[in-house]
Amino acid sequence: MEDKNIILSVKDLVIKFHLRGQVLTAIRGASLDLYEGESLAIVGESGSGKSVFTKSFMGLLDGNGWIDSGEIIFEEEDISKYDTEDEWINIRGKKIAMVFQDPMTSLNPLKIIGKQVQEAIELHQGIHGEEAKKKTIEILDDVGINEPEKRYHQYPHEFSGGMRQRVVIAISVACNPRILICDEPTTALDVTIQAQILNLLKDLKEKYNLTVIYITHDLGVVANVADRIAVMYAGDIIEIGLCEEIFYNPQHPYTWALLSSLPQLGVKGEPLFSIEGTPPNLFYEIKGDAFAPRNPNALKIDFVKRPSYFEVSPTHKAKTWLLDPRASHVAPHKPIKISRQSSGKPKMPKGNKEVLLDVKNLRVEFGRRKKDKFVAVNDVSFNIYKGETFGLVGESGSGKTTIGRAIIRLNETAGGDIIFDGKKINGKINKELDKEVTRRVQMIFQDPMASLNERAKVEYIVSEGLYNLKNYKDDEERKEKVEKAVLDVGLLPEFLSRFPHEFSGGQRQRIGVARALIMEPDLIIADEPISALDVSIRAQVLNLMSELQKEKGLTYLFIAHDLSVVRFITDRVAVIHKGRIVELAETEKLYEHPLHPYTRALFSAIPLPDPRLERNKKLEIYDPSIHNYEKEPPRWVEIEPEHFILANDRELDAYLGKLEKYSR
Repeated sequence: MEDKNIILSVKDLVIKFHLRGQVLTAIRGASLDLYEGESLAIVGESGSGKSVFTKSFMGLLDGNGWIDSGEIIFEEEDISKYDTEDEWINIRGKKIAMVFQDPMTSLNPLKIIGKQVQEAIELHQGIHGEEAKKKTIEILDDVGINEPEKRYHQYPHEFSGGMRQRVVIAISVACNPRILICDEPTTALDVTIQAQILNLLKDLKEKYNLTVIYITHDLGVVANVADRIAVMYAGDIIEIGLCEEIFYNPQHPYTWALLSSLPQLGVKGEPLFSIEGTPPNLFYEIKGDAFAPRNPNALKIDFVKRPSYFEVSPTHKAKTWLLDPRASHVAPHKPIKISRQSSGKPKMPKGNKEVLLDVKNLRVEFGRRKKDKFVAVNDVSFNIYKGETFGLVGESGSGKTTIGRAIIRLNETAGGDIIFDGKKINGKINKELDKEVTRRVQMIFQDPMASLNERAKVEYIVSEGLYNLKNYKDDEERKEKVEKAVLDVGLLPEFLSRFPHEFSGGQRQRIGVARALIMEPDLIIADEPISALDVSIRAQVLNLMSELQKEKGLTYLFIAHDLSVVRFITDRVAVIHKGRIVELAETEKLYEHPLHPYTRALFSAIPLPDPRLERNKKLEIYDPSIHNYEKEPPRWVEIEPEHFILANDRELDAYLGKLEKYSR
């Protein structure tokens, strides 16, 4: 990298915070050189210090935080010594800008989006009036907002999540910065929108001569956009190298572990690799390698002395004693193979399938008045076999969660039937059947914090279903059931006296699973159960669900927009678009040979944890106008055994031709 100019240099940075009467060291001597014109990805679990590290470049640390030592050199000045707003005003936004994770909280809901972008232009570029408005419309067009003149006058709530993120990017670009920091810019977005935003950022980087820093907890996301990757753990950068070097030749055990935790690299039917233990407590001094307690290959010196960087190549270095010439060679705990391995999961025998849930021509509407009615789910049919994991995938707003809520009787149905274990459970049913459904069909929700009562102790949260149905003889039996439920999900009985805020995200989700398990259900609807979790915690929860399925014979309806996870865990998948299922098949068959154009577009956007494949991948865009269903309406057709598709006669002929081609 000698031929590139260093635009920002961080040396031995230490950042501390006052918390609850103690001092927390969030950044522990981290160093980094950022080169002009590059895309650098900073990856690591939540709490590793990624956001704190980069916020220090803009003077955005919380009031209880401070830079204790070290340097941040930008434009030949040590900006770490800045301590007034007047000093930062020439840096923040104007020279270093940030795209935040949640676009809704970043935008003023009471102000039209055009004015919000224009304010940045007027403040940082010195342009005003009509000229500033013209520039605003140009930038809105650059970030892919259609009809920018019209959209200029609209409010944030009139935009989708992806469009709001484009507006936030437009505001950052409007500042005309040298460095753009993107803090989890795609976390809350669907896979197709995620791919579009990442491509947009790549294009803007070239057009506006930006140096870009991506902050993420998912290595798979950055394979397409990053020139270099810095891996962060416990407030320090423990490995840094070119994108290909990190993916194909990782050296630090933590990097191995992060890569191995990706569902795309797992073997179906086998437990996904997960990182045992938890990150260290940063309130206390850390001796040696911070990852050592979680590293099965740790050496004695790892617990005593902190390693310095060892050079792997001129562009690649890592802080691990395993690279010391005196250390014996240690291979990664499992082979890291970028190409996905074939499924090892045994398929269900063809003649041995018992239907547990049968959904027929389901229709769900919202709105009381006829003119206000919105059809959220339209003519949906599928069944779920006992003991299988059935996936339901699609973009936000497609109707996935609405179907799940209709099954557990939280959403009323406007038509069709939901048959559970031979009994119709939608519409008006008697109290006994309602009680039976409540016990036998449970739901795990997306956000483990929002779904748990923060003012209640874990014991009450897990017991809630028992209380409601009075499903216990006495308090002693209830306590026994509660203890068994928490033990089943890998938690300790002493946790029962604690509150949800005292647990990590993964632990809170385990509490949610325990709350469902205690009812002894047959069917669990898992609605985005891992979307808010780190890749390593995600692996733990997925493994837990698989283990419980084997032990207790559970059946899952797994609702998700993370298609790599769905491929890893499900037996069959249904793809839904705007309230209608467009394709349904066995998981591997569907992923290998998708037929419907929407399925193909959705699957083409799945991030591949392989830089070479990801950069050569072609993203397909779905255009509903290709169908011409007004003249020839579609029907739900079983195109081959267990493979269904929504198609008219013309499309059906084309799909049959593709099937024949695949079978050759």
